[in-house]
Amino acid sequence: MCALKLMAMPAGAFVLAKLLNLPPVAAGVLFAATPTGANAYIFAAQYQRLVNPVSGAVALGTLPAAVTLPVVVVIVR
Repeated sequence: MCALKLMAMPAGAFVLAKLLNLPPVAAGVLFAATPTGANAYIFAAQYQRLVNPVSGAVALGTLPAAVTLPVVVVIVR
């Protein structure tokens, strides 16, 4: 799932930005709008099930995204 977020979603947003011929700022907004998986943590906390593993998984998916997402946005420009 983490690979999907880090590779497939930015690739899909890149293709969409190119198809729509978006300017760099609009493409950046599109990339920034990709979800982080926080909903998984919200559900885990609400139902008090596997809160610690879910929070770790969300953090491990978000930290690399903080590096890869700006790189992809620079490529789009």
